Amino acid sequence: MAYMILPALLTVAYIGYLVYLFFWKRDVMKFRAVLYPGLVFISMWALLYYYFLR
Repeated sequence: MAYMILPALLTVAYIGYLVYLFFWKRDVMKFRAVLYPGLVFISMWALLYYYFLR
């Protein structure tokens, strides 16, 4: 169960950063530059956790 805490916290921090960029900074170009690599990284991480820890 401890293995799931770090990815969950980092995902929450990532979502918080996206909210900050989109609503407070209103920087759409930076938002798009951060969104896609972050989603790819999180999806790869989820797949690795799913296959190795099931």
